[in-house]
Amino acid sequence: MWYNPRAMAKHLLHLGFLLAAVTLALKAAFMPSRLQSSLRPGESAMLGEDVLALKGFSVPKYPDGKPRQYVSDVHVVSMAAGRRPEAVHAQISVNHPMRWKGWWIYQNSYDAAQESYTVLEAVRDPFLPLAAVAGALLLVGAALLCRGGAAAGVEPVRHAALKFAAATAVVMLPLWIVGRALLSKELVPALQSPLLVPHVGAYLVSYVILIFAAFGIGVRLVPFGFFLMTLALVLGALWGKICWGDWWQYDPKEMWSLGTWLAFAAYFHFRHRPVAARWLLRFGAVMIILTLTWVNFSRIFRGLHSYV
Repeated sequence: MWYNPRAMAKHLLHLGFLLAAVTLALKAAFMPSRLQSSLRPGESAMLGEDVLALKGFSVPKYPDGKPRQYVSDVHVVSMAAGRRPEAVHAQISVNHPMRWKGWWIYQNSYDAAQESYTVLEAVRDPFLPLAAVAGALLLVGAALLCRGGAAAGVEPVRHAALKFAAATAVVMLPLWIVGRALLSKELVPALQSPLLVPHVGAYLVSYVILIFAAFGIGVRLVPFGFFLMTLALVLGALWGKICWGDWWQYDPKEMWSLGTWLAFAAYFHFRHRPVAARWLLRFGAVMIILTLTWVNFSRIFRGLHSYV
């Protein structure tokens, strides 16, 4: 083999994490353009050289009267000098922003008392491509860790995978029942996304794998669990960009998830030292258990992820 998958994986993970950190630093130093406007039907606001006009606004509701979505019917007209006028019409709702000349236009909030106006937010982030590259590097690096782990022998890995499939089924069955019950409920607009199931599902399966590994069960599958955790982290950043306008907002749940990811990333740097590796797996498992309990439901950690 002309390359070492594990060494390449670590290099890509380092590069991806460094690029993400640099992107966050650039965002802090040079704040992306962010405009917020409260509009009533028939009113408009300037978006650079263009005009953002609100044609209508509605709040579809569930049978019990709770908001199911917030929908703004908008019209954007280009008024750039020396150019032929352009116009685009679109409906904007939570998790369905509009893109226009580098701007992402979001349904931010609305007048909850009388539903007389809507609040739209426009974000232009020039550093978004760097964040996308960072996410891709992290995913490829985590995937290569799985390839490196498989090099020790296909049969043992396959054997461990079969054991884990059975163990995961036992653990995931009650989670699946609970998940179906939750999905049958009236979800708030922010949770109405096709990314909900893969984001949460990838985290849950990775948590099962990594907690079992802390007890010495299926340690060979730790790279796969770490890949799923990385996938869930990247999907969460993507969802944040689509829903809230930013791929990282230092939300308590985001920061705790990053800390858990770093604990397992450290494991791959010390896996050749059995004592250190074992304690890192245990520490990571404790972080996961706290994520599923205390961080999720404690009032201390209120933030963008506080849906309960």
